[in-house]
Amino acid sequence: MVVHHAIDFLEELFISLGPKHAPKLPHVPKALRSVWYLTPRQHAIETISYVTLFIPMSIFAYRQAIKHPKWTNQRPIRAPNALDWLLAFLTMGSFVGMCYYKAHSTYGWRLLYMFQPCHVMTFMLSLLCVMCGRTANFFFQVYVAMTWSSVCALAFPDMTDYVYAGDIFNFYFEHYMMLLVPFILCVSGRYDYIGSPSWILFGFTVIALYHATVLQLACLITEVNIATLMSPPKPLVHLGEIYRPAQYSLCFVLHWIYNLSISGVAALVASSKILKPLTSPKQH
Repeated sequence: MVVHHAIDFLEELFISLGPKHAPKLPHVPKALRSVWYLTPRQHAIETISYVTLFIPMSIFAYRQAIKHPKWTNQRPIRAPNALDWLLAFLTMGSFVGMCYYKAHSTYGWRLLYMFQPCHVMTFMLSLLCVMCGRTANFFFQVYVAMTWSSVCALAFPDMTDYVYAGDIFNFYFEHYMMLLVPFILCVSGRYDYIGSPSWILFGFTVIALYHATVLQLACLITEVNIATLMSPPKPLVHLGEIYRPAQYSLCFVLHWIYNLSISGVAALVASSKILKPLTSPKQH
């Protein structure tokens, strides 16, 4: 009964927030608007299902992650040097550039795409270049676990809302920086990558919950189909109403393949001590 009432409540909420006959932003191209591809009730059922699944999974993964020896025995993060500030400047510059180009649309509607995970992660990365303390280390571990999304973006670039040459260049610059900067931060001795299964799982739950809650509400309120949460991308149209569970399942598999590959390479490099001379000494 409780679940039934929760579904009814969310269904009514989604109907009140979501697309109507007259669009809130008529200047948004029709192909990019949110539509009721799935019924409001289906959205409510899926949202409750994802939250019920991912929150306990996230709590479990977090509790295991902070018990890892590399976390409990972590060294203090050194103060930012000139290289760190340069990386912060470049990544923040990419973020600002993305905002600039997206603002060049009717009433700046394309700024709504800044809710997409890669743009949020770019802003986060610019801060991690200069932040210190355990909080910075915590977010760095989570960030690295989520960078597989950048690989997917580069492998299957969606240029639907990119209209300027500078914007297109910045798209590739942003996503390559998302992969390169964490590597530089580790090699230069600023962070120690952990990459344990618990941290990998926790990273997935963070981005999954962001999709299932924040982006779900953003798509409904703005009536813009951000991250294809309201209707499927062309490759998944044939899946029909199950395209979202299929998306989460596929992302879960790709997340583990990507992160276990990184962990394996990191362990191999660490054992061979290839990068040992480049690592800064521990600070006390």
